[in-house]
Amino acid sequence: MKTLTKLIGIALIASGSSLFAGGGFVPTPEPDVEPVEPAIAEIPDAPEPKNIQPYVGGAIGSSSAEVSSEAKVCGGCQYDKLNQTSTKAPDTILKWGGSDDSATGMVLAGVEINDYLSIEGRLTKAISDYEIKDHKPISFYNAAIYLKPQYKFEQATIYALVGYGYSSFDFMGESTSDTDFQYGAGASYDITDDLSAFADYTKLYGGGKKISEATTMKDVDSVNLGIIYKP
Repeated sequence: MKTLTKLIGIALIASGSSLFAGGGFVPTPEPDVEPVEPAIAEIPDAPEPKNIQPYVGGAIGSSSAEVSSEAKVCGGCQYDKLNQTSTKAPDTILKWGGSDDSATGMVLAGVEINDYLSIEGRLTKAISDYEIKDHKPISFYNAAIYLKPQYKFEQATIYALVGYGYSSFDFMGESTSDTDFQYGAGASYDITDDLSAFADYTKLYGGGKKISEATTMKDVDSVNLGIIYKP
């Protein structure tokens, strides 16, 4: 009995020694790692919208007006004394007309909405009257509003003019007015950031308005050379 007790004690001592000698589980220490913040992609700033740019300007130019006239002329009566009869000659149609040029002055004001579109108003006045053969002098002025589609290069811009205008004609002491579709095209060149030069053509009138009993205003065209200032 003492021998059995002694054997059990030796076995317990042997098993306890093996456990404390490293036979048990020892946790592995974790290395020290600094936390890494997640990367955030940078979002580029959105371009600032372009402000509406007002501008003013003026030009001198040359315009051409064309008129046509037509009148019925009574043929009159003739009397044959010998046969004592009267006859009436047929009426005839008399036609005449022509064209003349005049210097013009023009002022304008507009707003550039963006790089591709502007809205522009113009006032054009013939400096001298149109003096067309066999007609009294004709004075003229025009006021118009245009949409101005445009395309810009580095310093140059090409554009079109599409709009509606009011025209006034003074002829033989009478004033006559008419409204009509207008159009044109041109180009400008930036001299500085605030100043540019331009040249264009405009169809100021083409409505065929009668300005007297016999005379019709057919066309008025204009070519302009001017300056635009952006304050």
